[in-house]
Amino acid sequence: MTEKIQDEKPCLVETPQGFSVFYRNKYLYSKYAPQKAICQTIQNLTVLPGTLFLCCSPLLSYGLSELLEKLDDSSFCLLCEFDSSLSDFSKTQYSLNDKKMMKAARLSLPELQSLPVILNQPSYTTMEGVQLLPAGTFKRVVRIDFSAGVQFHKELYDQLSSACSRAIMTFWANRMTLVKFGRKYSQNFFKNLNLLAKTTPIQGFFHSVTKPLIVFGAGESTNEGIRLIKNAAPSSYYILCADTALQPLLASGIHVDGVFIEEAQAVIKKAFIGAKNKETQIFAGMSAVSNLSKITKPERISFFTTKYANVSFIDNLLKNAIIPPANEPFGSVGLTAVYYALKFRADASIPVFLYGLDFSYSAGLTHAKGSMAQTQRLISQNRLYPPSAYSAAFSPLAEKVSSKDGRVFYTTRTLKNYAELFNGLFCGEENLFDASDNGIKLNIMSKKPQPALTGQETSEEGSKSSLPQAFSDSQKESIKTFLSNEKLALEKLRDVLTGKEKLSPLEQKEYIIKEASSREYLFLHFPDGITFKYETSFLKRIRTEIDFFLKFI
Repeated sequence: MTEKIQDEKPCLVETPQGFSVFYRNKYLYSKYAPQKAICQTIQNLTVLPGTLFLCCSPLLSYGLSELLEKLDDSSFCLLCEFDSSLSDFSKTQYSLNDKKMMKAARLSLPELQSLPVILNQPSYTTMEGVQLLPAGTFKRVVRIDFSAGVQFHKELYDQLSSACSRAIMTFWANRMTLVKFGRKYSQNFFKNLNLLAKTTPIQGFFHSVTKPLIVFGAGESTNEGIRLIKNAAPSSYYILCADTALQPLLASGIHVDGVFIEEAQAVIKKAFIGAKNKETQIFAGMSAVSNLSKITKPERISFFTTKYANVSFIDNLLKNAIIPPANEPFGSVGLTAVYYALKFRADASIPVFLYGLDFSYSAGLTHAKGSMAQTQRLISQNRLYPPSAYSAAFSPLAEKVSSKDGRVFYTTRTLKNYAELFNGLFCGEENLFDASDNGIKLNIMSKKPQPALTGQETSEEGSKSSLPQAFSDSQKESIKTFLSNEKLALEKLRDVLTGKEKLSPLEQKEYIIKEASSREYLFLHFPDGITFKYETSFLKRIRTEIDFFLKFI
Protein backbone atom coordinates (compact mmCIF):
# COMPACT_ATOMS: atom_id res chain seq x y z
CA MET A 1 0.00 0.00 0.00
CA THR A 2 2.89 2.35 0.83
CA GLU A 3 4.54 1.72 -2.53
CA LYS A 4 1.28 2.58 -4.36
CA ILE A 5 0.95 5.90 -2.52
CA GLN A 6 4.57 6.76 -3.30
CA ASP A 7 4.02 5.91 -6.96
CA GLU A 8 1.04 8.26 -7.26
CA LYS A 9 2.21 11.24 -5.23
CA PRO A 10 5.67 12.82 -5.00
CA CYS A 11 7.23 12.48 -1.58
CA LEU A 12 10.43 13.51 0.14
CA VAL A 13 13.15 10.93 0.64
CA GLU A 14 16.02 11.61 3.04
CA THR A 15 19.54 11.06 1.70
CA PRO A 16 22.99 11.47 3.34
CA GLN A 17 23.22 15.06 2.00
CA GLY A 18 19.64 16.34 2.02
CA PHE A 19 16.28 15.41 0.56
CA SER A 20 15.46 13.89 -2.79
CA VAL A 21 12.00 13.34 -4.33
CA PHE A 22 10.50 9.98 -5.24
CA TYR A 23 7.71 9.96 -7.81
CA ARG A 24 6.37 7.38 -10.28
CA ASN A 25 9.10 4.89 -9.34
CA LYS A 26 11.89 7.40 -9.99
CA TYR A 27 14.25 9.44 -7.84
CA LEU A 28 14.10 12.96 -9.25
CA TYR A 29 17.36 13.95 -7.56
CA SER A 30 20.43 11.92 -6.73
CA LYS A 31 20.03 9.44 -3.85
CA TYR A 32 23.42 10.54 -2.48
CA ALA A 33 23.89 14.30 -3.13
CA PRO A 34 20.60 15.83 -4.38
CA GLN A 35 21.84 19.41 -4.65
CA LYS A 36 25.27 18.83 -6.15
CA ALA A 37 24.47 18.62 -9.89
CA ILE A 38 22.17 21.63 -10.18
CA CYS A 39 24.25 23.82 -7.85
CA GLN A 40 27.35 23.02 -9.89
CA THR A 41 25.45 23.99 -13.07
CA ILE A 42 24.39 27.32 -11.57
CA GLN A 43 27.88 28.01 -10.25
CA ASN A 44 29.40 27.56 -13.72
CA LEU A 45 26.71 29.63 -15.40
CA THR A 46 27.52 33.00 -16.96
CA VAL A 47 24.46 35.24 -16.94
CA LEU A 48 24.24 37.73 -19.81
CA PRO A 49 21.96 40.79 -19.57
CA GLY A 50 18.47 40.31 -20.98
CA THR A 51 18.29 36.55 -20.40
CA LEU A 52 15.05 34.71 -19.74
CA PHE A 53 15.67 31.52 -17.75
CA LEU A 54 13.17 28.69 -18.07
CA CYS A 55 13.58 26.79 -14.81
CA CYS A 56 12.06 23.44 -15.74
CA SER A 57 10.61 21.22 -13.02
CA PRO A 58 12.13 23.19 -10.09
CA LEU A 59 10.62 20.91 -7.38
CA LEU A 60 12.68 21.66 -4.24
CA SER A 61 14.26 24.64 -6.03
CA TYR A 62 17.81 23.63 -5.25
CA GLY A 63 20.09 26.23 -6.86
CA LEU A 64 17.32 28.74 -7.57
CA SER A 65 18.39 31.22 -4.87
CA GLU A 66 21.96 31.11 -6.21
CA LEU A 67 20.66 31.77 -9.73
CA LEU A 68 18.51 34.72 -8.61
CA GLU A 69 21.55 36.27 -6.93
CA LYS A 70 23.30 36.30 -10.33
CA LEU A 71 20.52 38.05 -12.25
CA ASP A 72 20.67 41.67 -13.35
CA ASP A 73 17.57 43.88 -13.68
CA SER A 74 16.93 42.78 -17.30
CA SER A 75 16.96 39.04 -16.59
CA PHE A 76 14.18 36.90 -15.16
CA CYS A 77 13.35 33.34 -14.10
CA LEU A 78 10.15 31.49 -14.96
CA LEU A 79 9.38 28.37 -12.97
CA CYS A 80 7.88 25.85 -15.38
CA GLU A 81 6.17 22.60 -14.37
CA PHE A 82 3.89 20.64 -16.72
CA ASP A 83 3.11 17.87 -14.24
CA SER A 84 0.24 19.01 -12.01
CA SER A 85 1.22 16.75 -9.10
CA LEU A 86 4.81 18.00 -9.13
CA SER A 87 3.58 21.58 -9.47
CA ASP A 88 1.38 21.30 -6.36
CA PHE A 89 4.19 19.56 -4.49
CA SER A 90 6.72 22.25 -5.41
CA LYS A 91 4.47 25.03 -4.10
CA THR A 92 4.39 23.38 -0.67
CA GLN A 93 8.16 23.06 -0.58
CA TYR A 94 9.29 26.45 -1.86
CA SER A 95 7.67 29.87 -1.81
CA LEU A 96 8.76 33.04 -3.57
CA ASN A 97 9.09 35.91 -1.10
CA ASP A 98 8.64 39.54 -2.15
CA LYS A 99 12.33 40.01 -2.96
CA LYS A 100 12.52 36.88 -5.10
CA MET A 101 9.27 37.72 -6.89
CA MET A 102 11.03 40.72 -8.41
CA LYS A 103 13.13 38.33 -10.48
CA ALA A 104 11.08 35.11 -10.66
CA ALA A 105 7.54 33.91 -11.26
CA ARG A 106 5.78 30.57 -11.11
CA LEU A 107 3.51 29.92 -14.11
CA SER A 108 0.31 27.92 -14.25
CA LEU A 109 -0.28 25.30 -16.94
CA PRO A 110 -2.47 27.64 -19.10
CA GLU A 111 0.22 30.32 -18.84
CA LEU A 112 2.90 27.84 -19.91
CA GLN A 113 0.86 26.91 -22.96
CA SER A 114 0.51 30.55 -24.05
CA LEU A 115 3.96 31.71 -22.89
CA PRO A 116 5.35 32.45 -26.42
CA VAL A 117 2.45 34.88 -26.92
CA ILE A 118 2.81 36.38 -23.43
CA LEU A 119 6.47 37.18 -24.03
CA ASN A 120 5.59 39.61 -26.83
CA GLN A 121 2.98 41.52 -24.83
CA PRO A 122 3.77 45.03 -23.53
CA SER A 123 2.78 43.96 -20.02
CA TYR A 124 1.50 40.82 -18.30
CA THR A 125 0.64 39.91 -14.73
CA THR A 126 0.67 36.23 -13.83
CA MET A 127 -2.16 34.46 -12.06
CA GLU A 128 -0.10 34.73 -8.87
CA GLY A 129 0.11 38.52 -9.31
CA VAL A 130 3.70 38.84 -10.52
CA GLN A 131 4.42 41.50 -13.15
CA LEU A 132 6.62 40.07 -15.90
CA LEU A 133 9.19 42.22 -17.65
CA PRO A 134 7.78 43.83 -20.82
CA ALA A 135 8.36 42.73 -24.40
CA GLY A 136 11.73 43.85 -25.70
CA THR A 137 13.52 43.15 -22.42
CA PHE A 138 14.81 39.68 -23.30
CA LYS A 139 17.38 38.88 -25.96
CA ARG A 140 17.81 35.16 -25.35
CA VAL A 141 16.28 32.13 -23.65
CA VAL A 142 18.25 29.71 -21.47
CA ARG A 143 16.64 26.49 -20.31
CA ILE A 144 17.81 24.83 -17.09
CA ASP A 145 16.48 21.42 -16.02
CA PHE A 146 16.38 21.59 -12.23
CA SER A 147 15.31 17.98 -11.69
CA ALA A 148 14.58 14.73 -13.49
CA GLY A 149 10.89 15.68 -13.42
CA VAL A 150 11.38 17.00 -16.97
CA GLN A 151 11.56 13.37 -18.18
CA PHE A 152 7.81 12.93 -17.71
CA HIS A 153 7.04 15.66 -20.28
CA LYS A 154 10.27 15.99 -22.22
CA GLU A 155 8.61 16.89 -25.53
CA LEU A 156 6.54 19.64 -23.92
CA TYR A 157 9.62 21.24 -22.37
CA ASP A 158 11.49 20.97 -25.68
CA GLN A 159 8.58 22.60 -27.52
CA LEU A 160 8.26 25.33 -24.88
CA SER A 161 11.94 26.21 -25.05
CA SER A 162 11.97 26.29 -28.86
CA ALA A 163 8.74 28.30 -29.05
CA CYS A 164 9.99 30.90 -26.55
CA SER A 165 13.27 31.27 -28.44
CA ARG A 166 11.36 31.74 -31.71
CA ALA A 167 9.03 34.26 -30.08
CA ILE A 168 11.93 36.40 -28.89
CA MET A 169 13.77 36.12 -32.22
CA THR A 170 10.55 37.05 -34.03
CA PHE A 171 10.10 40.07 -31.78
CA TRP A 172 13.56 41.39 -32.60
CA ALA A 173 13.17 40.57 -36.29
CA ASN A 174 9.93 42.57 -36.26
CA ARG A 175 11.69 45.39 -34.41
CA MET A 176 14.37 45.56 -37.11
CA THR A 177 11.62 45.64 -39.73
CA LEU A 178 9.86 48.48 -37.90
CA VAL A 179 13.08 50.45 -37.57
CA LYS A 180 13.62 50.12 -41.30
CA PHE A 181 10.05 50.41 -42.58
CA GLY A 182 7.90 51.55 -39.63
CA ARG A 183 7.83 55.17 -40.74
CA LYS A 184 6.79 54.07 -44.23
CA TYR A 185 4.04 51.85 -42.81
CA SER A 186 2.62 54.73 -40.79
CA GLN A 187 2.94 57.17 -43.70
CA ASN A 188 1.03 54.78 -45.97
CA PHE A 189 -1.51 54.19 -43.21
CA PHE A 190 -2.53 57.84 -43.07
CA LYS A 191 -2.41 58.29 -46.83
CA ASN A 192 -4.73 55.31 -47.26
CA LEU A 193 -6.93 56.56 -44.43
CA ASN A 194 -7.55 59.69 -46.49
CA LEU A 195 -8.72 57.46 -49.36
CA LEU A 196 -10.68 55.01 -47.22
CA ALA A 197 -14.08 56.75 -47.41
CA LYS A 198 -14.11 56.52 -51.23
CA THR A 199 -13.40 52.77 -51.29
CA THR A 200 -15.63 49.71 -50.85
CA PRO A 201 -15.74 48.19 -47.32
CA ILE A 202 -14.15 44.74 -47.21
CA GLN A 203 -16.85 43.60 -44.77
CA GLY A 204 -19.29 43.50 -47.70
CA PHE A 205 -17.31 40.59 -49.18
CA PHE A 206 -17.50 38.48 -46.03
CA HIS A 207 -19.71 35.38 -46.45
CA SER A 208 -20.65 36.48 -49.97
CA VAL A 209 -18.98 33.98 -52.33
CA THR A 210 -21.01 30.92 -53.29
CA LYS A 211 -18.61 29.48 -55.89
CA PRO A 212 -15.49 27.42 -55.13
CA LEU A 213 -12.51 29.68 -54.47
CA ILE A 214 -8.97 29.32 -55.75
CA VAL A 215 -6.11 31.22 -54.12
CA PHE A 216 -2.89 31.69 -56.09
CA GLY A 217 0.46 32.52 -54.55
CA ALA A 218 3.51 33.25 -56.68
CA GLY A 219 5.20 29.89 -56.21
CA GLU A 220 6.13 27.52 -59.02
CA SER A 221 2.94 25.44 -58.70
CA THR A 222 0.90 28.43 -59.91
CA ASN A 223 1.95 27.37 -63.43
CA GLU A 224 0.20 24.05 -62.84
CA GLY A 225 -2.93 25.78 -61.53
CA ILE A 226 -3.12 28.12 -64.53
CA ARG A 227 -2.99 25.19 -66.96
CA LEU A 228 -5.80 23.41 -65.12
CA ILE A 229 -8.05 26.47 -64.74
CA LYS A 230 -7.73 27.50 -68.40
CA ASN A 231 -9.19 24.12 -69.35
CA ALA A 232 -11.86 24.09 -66.66
CA ALA A 233 -14.07 27.16 -67.19
CA PRO A 234 -12.34 29.85 -65.06
CA SER A 235 -15.66 31.60 -64.46
CA SER A 236 -16.76 28.60 -62.38
CA TYR A 237 -14.40 29.77 -59.64
CA TYR A 238 -13.88 32.86 -57.54
CA ILE A 239 -10.18 33.55 -58.05
CA LEU A 240 -7.99 35.39 -55.57
CA CYS A 241 -4.24 35.88 -55.74
CA ALA A 242 -1.23 37.47 -54.11
CA ASP A 243 0.05 40.63 -55.76
CA THR A 244 3.04 39.00 -57.46
CA ALA A 245 0.83 36.27 -58.94
CA LEU A 246 -1.48 38.71 -60.75
CA GLN A 247 0.50 39.10 -63.98
CA PRO A 248 0.80 35.37 -64.83
CA LEU A 249 -2.97 34.99 -64.39
CA LEU A 250 -3.87 38.02 -66.49
CA ALA A 251 -1.36 37.00 -69.19
CA SER A 252 -3.16 33.65 -69.41
CA GLY A 253 -6.51 35.36 -69.95
CA ILE A 254 -7.88 34.37 -66.53
CA HIS A 255 -10.20 36.85 -64.85
CA VAL A 256 -9.02 37.56 -61.31
CA ASP A 257 -11.75 38.53 -58.88
CA GLY A 258 -9.43 39.88 -56.20
CA VAL A 259 -5.74 40.54 -55.58
CA PHE A 260 -4.15 41.07 -52.16
CA ILE A 261 -1.36 43.52 -51.49
CA GLU A 262 0.52 44.33 -48.29
CA GLU A 263 3.89 45.53 -49.61
CA ALA A 264 4.65 49.07 -48.43
CA GLN A 265 7.20 50.02 -51.07
CA ALA A 266 6.35 51.44 -54.47
CA VAL A 267 8.26 48.71 -56.33
CA ILE A 268 5.23 46.43 -55.95
CA LYS A 269 3.27 48.61 -58.37
CA LYS A 270 5.12 46.84 -61.19
CA ALA A 271 3.00 43.78 -60.35
CA PHE A 272 -0.08 45.71 -61.52
CA ILE A 273 1.20 46.59 -64.99
CA GLY A 274 -1.59 45.76 -67.44
CA ALA A 275 -4.24 45.61 -64.71
CA LYS A 276 -5.48 49.21 -64.83
CA ASN A 277 -8.66 48.57 -66.82
CA LYS A 278 -9.41 45.14 -65.35
CA GLU A 279 -12.45 44.60 -63.12
CA THR A 280 -10.33 43.16 -60.33
CA GLN A 281 -10.90 44.14 -56.73
CA ILE A 282 -7.71 45.20 -54.94
CA PHE A 283 -7.69 44.14 -51.29
CA ALA A 284 -4.98 46.20 -49.63
CA GLY A 285 -3.57 46.51 -46.14
CA MET A 286 -3.91 49.96 -44.59
CA SER A 287 -0.12 50.16 -44.42
CA ALA A 288 0.36 48.95 -48.01
CA VAL A 289 1.69 51.20 -50.76
CA SER A 290 -0.45 54.31 -51.20
CA ASN A 291 -1.93 55.93 -54.32
CA LEU A 292 -3.65 52.73 -55.39
CA SER A 293 -6.38 54.89 -56.90
CA LYS A 294 -3.97 55.54 -59.78
CA ILE A 295 -4.12 51.82 -60.60
CA THR A 296 -7.88 51.41 -60.42
CA LYS A 297 -11.06 53.24 -59.43
CA PRO A 298 -11.43 53.87 -55.66
CA GLU A 299 -14.53 51.68 -55.49
CA ARG A 300 -12.39 48.80 -56.81
CA ILE A 301 -10.24 49.05 -53.68
CA SER A 302 -11.06 47.48 -50.32
CA PHE A 303 -8.83 47.98 -47.31
CA PHE A 304 -8.15 45.67 -44.38
CA THR A 305 -6.01 46.45 -41.35
CA THR A 306 -2.83 44.52 -40.74
CA LYS A 307 -1.59 45.28 -37.21
CA TYR A 308 2.00 45.97 -38.21
CA ALA A 309 2.72 46.86 -34.59
CA ASN A 310 1.02 46.22 -31.27
CA VAL A 311 0.11 49.87 -30.66
CA SER A 312 -2.73 51.69 -28.99
CA PHE A 313 -3.49 54.16 -31.79
CA ILE A 314 -4.51 51.29 -34.10
CA ASP A 315 -6.45 49.62 -31.28
CA ASN A 316 -8.36 52.86 -30.62
CA LEU A 317 -9.25 53.24 -34.31
CA LEU A 318 -10.48 49.64 -34.42
CA LYS A 319 -12.47 50.10 -31.22
CA ASN A 320 -14.26 53.10 -32.71
CA ALA A 321 -14.81 51.30 -36.06
CA ILE A 322 -12.98 54.01 -37.99
CA ILE A 323 -10.72 51.58 -39.85
CA PRO A 324 -11.54 48.13 -41.34
CA PRO A 325 -11.31 44.85 -39.41
CA ALA A 326 -7.82 43.76 -38.41
CA ASN A 327 -5.71 40.67 -38.83
CA GLU A 328 -2.39 39.79 -37.26
CA PRO A 329 0.70 40.31 -39.43
CA PHE A 330 1.33 37.01 -41.22
CA GLY A 331 4.46 38.18 -43.02
CA SER A 332 3.35 36.51 -46.26
CA VAL A 333 0.65 38.06 -48.45
CA GLY A 334 -0.23 34.52 -49.57
CA LEU A 335 -1.29 33.66 -46.02
CA THR A 336 -3.32 36.87 -45.88
CA ALA A 337 -5.12 35.86 -49.10
CA VAL A 338 -5.98 32.44 -47.63
CA TYR A 339 -7.18 34.05 -44.38
CA TYR A 340 -9.63 36.30 -46.21
CA ALA A 341 -10.65 33.65 -48.75
CA LEU A 342 -12.00 31.64 -45.82
CA LYS A 343 -13.92 34.73 -44.67
CA PHE A 344 -15.28 35.44 -48.15
CA ARG A 345 -16.91 32.06 -48.73
CA ALA A 346 -20.59 31.91 -47.84
CA ASP A 347 -20.13 28.94 -45.52
CA ALA A 348 -17.62 26.23 -44.67
CA SER A 349 -19.08 23.79 -47.22
CA ILE A 350 -17.58 25.83 -50.08
CA PRO A 351 -14.12 24.55 -51.01
CA VAL A 352 -11.00 26.71 -51.16
CA PHE A 353 -8.13 25.42 -53.33
CA LEU A 354 -4.53 26.62 -53.09
CA TYR A 355 -1.83 26.95 -55.74
CA GLY A 356 1.55 28.64 -55.50
CA LEU A 357 1.86 28.50 -51.71
CA ASP A 358 4.92 26.27 -52.03
CA PHE A 359 7.23 27.93 -49.45
CA SER A 360 10.07 26.43 -51.48
CA TYR A 361 11.45 26.46 -55.02
CA SER A 362 13.32 24.29 -57.49
CA ALA A 363 16.86 25.04 -58.66
CA GLY A 364 16.84 27.95 -61.08
CA LEU A 365 13.18 28.94 -60.65
CA THR A 366 12.02 30.81 -57.55
CA HIS A 367 8.63 32.10 -58.75
CA ALA A 368 5.91 31.26 -61.24
CA LYS A 369 6.56 31.99 -64.90
CA GLY A 370 5.47 35.49 -65.82
CA SER A 371 5.58 36.75 -62.24
CA MET A 372 7.14 40.11 -61.45
CA ALA A 373 10.31 38.53 -60.03
CA GLN A 374 10.91 36.35 -63.08
CA THR A 375 10.08 39.12 -65.55
CA GLN A 376 12.47 41.49 -63.79
CA ARG A 377 15.21 38.87 -63.95
CA LEU A 378 14.66 38.37 -67.68
CA ILE A 379 14.85 42.11 -68.26
CA SER A 380 18.08 42.41 -66.27
CA GLN A 381 19.86 39.33 -67.64
CA ASN A 382 23.35 39.55 -69.11
CA ARG A 383 26.43 37.33 -69.28
CA LEU A 384 27.07 37.71 -65.56
CA TYR A 385 23.41 37.64 -64.54
CA PRO A 386 21.64 34.68 -66.16
CA PRO A 387 17.82 34.38 -66.32
CA SER A 388 17.84 31.27 -64.11
CA ALA A 389 18.08 32.05 -60.39
CA TYR A 390 20.44 29.25 -59.35
CA SER A 391 22.05 31.49 -56.74
CA ALA A 392 18.92 31.21 -54.59
CA ALA A 393 19.09 27.40 -54.52
CA PHE A 394 22.79 27.26 -53.68
CA SER A 395 22.90 30.13 -51.23
CA PRO A 396 24.38 29.39 -47.78
CA LEU A 397 20.94 30.24 -46.35
CA ALA A 398 19.12 27.66 -48.51
CA GLU A 399 18.46 24.08 -47.46
CA LYS A 400 17.15 21.07 -49.31
CA VAL A 401 13.64 19.74 -48.76
CA SER A 402 11.63 17.01 -50.41
CA SER A 403 8.83 18.30 -52.62
CA LYS A 404 5.39 16.69 -52.63
CA ASP A 405 6.25 15.03 -55.94
CA GLY A 406 9.53 13.65 -54.60
CA ARG A 407 11.80 16.17 -56.29
CA VAL A 408 14.55 18.11 -54.53
CA PHE A 409 13.38 21.62 -53.68
CA TYR A 410 15.04 24.38 -51.70
CA THR A 411 13.78 26.60 -48.91
CA THR A 412 14.98 29.10 -46.34
CA ARG A 413 14.35 29.56 -42.64
CA THR A 414 11.93 32.40 -43.41
CA LEU A 415 9.92 30.33 -45.88
CA LYS A 416 9.82 27.41 -43.43
CA ASN A 417 8.51 29.77 -40.76
CA TYR A 418 5.71 30.81 -43.11
CA ALA A 419 4.88 27.15 -43.75
CA GLU A 420 4.79 26.47 -39.99
CA LEU A 421 2.60 29.53 -39.47
CA PHE A 422 0.29 28.34 -42.24
CA ASN A 423 -0.08 24.95 -40.57
CA GLY A 424 -0.74 26.57 -37.21
CA LEU A 425 -3.39 28.89 -38.63
CA PHE A 426 -5.22 26.69 -41.11
CA CYS A 427 -4.68 23.06 -40.11
CA GLY A 428 -8.14 21.61 -39.52
CA GLU A 429 -10.00 24.19 -41.64
CA GLU A 430 -12.95 22.50 -43.30
CA ASN A 431 -12.78 22.19 -47.11
CA LEU A 432 -9.40 23.90 -47.46
CA PHE A 433 -7.32 21.95 -49.98
CA ASP A 434 -3.76 22.03 -51.27
CA ALA A 435 -4.13 21.53 -55.04
CA SER A 436 -0.47 21.72 -56.06
CA ASP A 437 1.85 18.81 -56.81
CA ASN A 438 5.07 20.37 -55.59
CA GLY A 439 6.47 22.46 -52.76
CA ILE A 440 6.56 21.76 -49.02
CA LYS A 441 3.78 19.47 -47.87
CA LEU A 442 1.17 21.36 -45.87
CA ASN A 443 -0.95 19.94 -43.06
CA ILE A 444 -4.19 20.14 -45.04
CA MET A 445 -5.83 17.66 -47.40
CA SER A 446 -4.74 17.45 -51.04
CA LYS A 447 -7.39 17.84 -53.69
CA LYS A 448 -7.66 19.49 -57.10
CA PRO A 449 -10.53 21.65 -58.31
CA GLN A 450 -12.81 19.71 -60.63
CA PRO A 451 -13.80 21.06 -64.09
CA ALA A 452 -17.36 22.31 -64.29
CA LEU A 453 -19.87 19.99 -65.90
CA THR A 454 -21.32 20.97 -69.26
CA GLY A 455 -24.05 23.52 -68.78
CA GLN A 456 -22.75 24.58 -65.36
CA GLU A 457 -20.26 27.14 -66.62
CA THR A 458 -21.09 30.77 -66.03
CA SER A 459 -20.06 33.59 -68.27
CA GLU A 460 -17.17 35.77 -67.21
CA GLU A 461 -19.56 38.68 -66.86
CA GLY A 462 -21.76 36.59 -64.62
CA SER A 463 -18.83 35.92 -62.32
CA LYS A 464 -18.46 39.60 -61.55
CA SER A 465 -20.91 40.24 -58.75
CA SER A 466 -22.00 43.79 -58.01
CA LEU A 467 -19.86 45.64 -55.51
CA PRO A 468 -20.96 45.68 -51.87
CA GLN A 469 -22.47 48.81 -50.42
CA ALA A 470 -20.16 51.83 -49.98
CA PHE A 471 -19.32 53.47 -46.66
CA SER A 472 -22.26 55.21 -45.03
CA ASP A 473 -22.31 58.96 -44.53
CA SER A 474 -21.80 58.52 -40.79
CA GLN A 475 -18.74 56.33 -41.38
CA LYS A 476 -17.31 58.87 -43.81
CA GLU A 477 -17.92 61.61 -41.27
CA SER A 478 -16.17 59.57 -38.54
CA ILE A 479 -13.07 59.21 -40.71
CA LYS A 480 -13.09 62.92 -41.59
CA THR A 481 -13.55 63.92 -37.95
CA PHE A 482 -10.71 61.68 -36.77
CA LEU A 483 -8.27 63.12 -39.32
CA SER A 484 -9.28 66.66 -38.43
CA ASN A 485 -8.92 66.05 -34.69
CA GLU A 486 -5.63 64.22 -35.15
CA LYS A 487 -4.20 67.17 -37.06
CA LEU A 488 -5.24 69.60 -34.32
CA ALA A 489 -3.80 67.31 -31.62
CA LEU A 490 -0.44 67.07 -33.39
CA GLU A 491 -0.26 70.82 -33.87
CA LYS A 492 -0.96 71.39 -30.17
CA LEU A 493 1.59 68.74 -29.16
CA ARG A 494 4.16 70.50 -31.34
CA ASP A 495 3.38 73.81 -29.65
CA VAL A 496 3.77 72.29 -26.20
CA LEU A 497 7.06 70.63 -27.13
CA THR A 498 8.47 73.87 -28.51
CA GLY A 499 7.18 75.96 -25.61
CA LYS A 500 4.89 78.01 -27.83
CA GLU A 501 1.98 76.96 -25.63
CA LYS A 502 2.91 77.84 -22.07
CA LEU A 503 2.28 75.22 -19.38
CA SER A 504 3.80 74.60 -15.98
CA PRO A 505 6.60 72.00 -15.98
CA LEU A 506 4.32 69.39 -14.39
CA GLU A 507 1.42 70.13 -16.73
CA GLN A 508 3.77 70.04 -19.71
CA LYS A 509 5.16 66.65 -18.72
CA GLU A 510 1.72 65.15 -18.08
CA TYR A 511 0.35 66.48 -21.37
CA ILE A 512 3.31 65.25 -23.46
CA ILE A 513 3.26 61.78 -21.91
CA LYS A 514 -0.49 61.47 -22.41
CA GLU A 515 -0.60 62.72 -26.01
CA ALA A 516 2.68 61.39 -27.39
CA SER A 517 2.75 57.93 -25.80
CA SER A 518 -0.63 57.05 -27.35
CA ARG A 519 0.57 58.05 -30.85
CA GLU A 520 3.18 55.36 -31.37
CA TYR A 521 3.52 56.14 -35.08
CA LEU A 522 5.64 59.12 -34.00
CA PHE A 523 8.36 56.92 -32.50
CA LEU A 524 7.85 53.19 -33.15
CA HIS A 525 10.48 53.34 -35.92
CA PHE A 526 13.12 54.77 -33.59
CA PRO A 527 15.86 52.22 -32.73
CA ASP A 528 14.95 52.80 -29.07
CA GLY A 529 11.23 53.20 -29.78
CA ILE A 530 9.93 50.03 -28.15
CA THR A 531 8.27 52.25 -25.55
CA PHE A 532 7.81 55.99 -25.10
CA LYS A 533 10.57 57.79 -23.19
CA TYR A 534 10.31 61.19 -21.58
CA GLU A 535 13.86 62.16 -22.49
CA THR A 536 15.13 65.26 -24.27
CA SER A 537 16.66 63.47 -27.26
CA PHE A 538 13.56 61.30 -27.66
CA LEU A 539 11.20 64.29 -27.52
CA LYS A 540 13.28 66.25 -30.05
CA ARG A 541 12.93 63.39 -32.53
CA ILE A 542 9.18 63.24 -31.92
CA ARG A 543 9.01 66.98 -32.59
CA THR A 544 10.58 66.38 -36.02
CA GLU A 545 8.21 63.50 -36.78
CA ILE A 546 5.17 65.66 -36.09
CA ASP A 547 6.01 67.91 -39.04
CA PHE A 548 6.49 64.84 -41.24
CA PHE A 549 3.10 63.29 -40.43
CA LEU A 550 1.19 66.57 -40.62
CA LYS A 551 1.81 66.43 -44.37
CA PHE A 552 -0.37 63.33 -44.69
CA ILE A 553 -3.10 63.89 -42.12
